[in-house]
Amino acid sequence: MDHKIIPFSELDENDLEQIAVSHHAIMKTLLSDLGLPMVLKYYQVAQRQPSVIGFCAFSPSGELLGWAVGSPRPDAINRKLRLPLSWFLTHMARLAFTHPIVLLQFVSSVLFASINLVLDEDALELTYIGVLPAQRGRGVGRDLLNVFIEASRKAGYHFVELSVEVDNESAIALYKKMGFQIAQTFSEGRYQRHRMELKI
Repeated sequence: MDHKIIPFSELDENDLEQIAVSHHAIMKTLLSDLGLPMVLKYYQVAQRQPSVIGFCAFSPSGELLGWAVGSPRPDAINRKLRLPLSWFLTHMARLAFTHPIVLLQFVSSVLFASINLVLDEDALELTYIGVLPAQRGRGVGRDLLNVFIEASRKAGYHFVELSVEVDNESAIALYKKMGFQIAQTFSEGRYQRHRMELKI
C-alpha cells in the first residue's frame, strides 16, 4: 500500500478544506450543487460528531488521495448544516437567485430523506466515498471501504448502507465486489440512485 489511511478525528482544518474542494470538484452530489461553503461545513460538522466513522487516504508526501465518511444518523448532520440559521438562510437566499432548481432539489431531498431513508439501529450509512481521478484504479477506494467496513463492524453495526447514482458504474462494480447488493432504485430530484446494503 503506497498510501496511509488516517481517521477523520485526526484531520486538521487544512485537511478538511482539501476534502471539501475535492468533493465539490469531482462528486456529482446535491451537496456539491449547494456550493463549496456548504460542502466544507458538512465535513466540519461531521468531524465533530462522535458517531461519525470516517477515514482519509494520503500519499507518503501528504497529498489527499481519497476519503470515506458515514454516520448512523446522517439526518442529524444535515440538520446541523442549517445552523446558525442566519448563515443558512443567507446561503439559501443566494441559491434561490443563482440556482433555483438546486434549492428545489434540496427541499425535495430533505423531504425524501425524512420519509424514506430511516436507518435501523444496527445500520450505518456510508454517506460519501471519493477518490481523486488520478488515483483511481490503484486500490485507494477498496482500502478506504475495507477500513470503513471494519470500523463499522467494531462499532457494533451489522449493516452498511449507501446510495449511488445508477450511472456510476465503477463505484457500483466496487460495491458489488465488496459484497453490497442493490435493495432498491429510486429518484431523488434529478438523480436516479440505487440503494445498496452490506451485511457485516
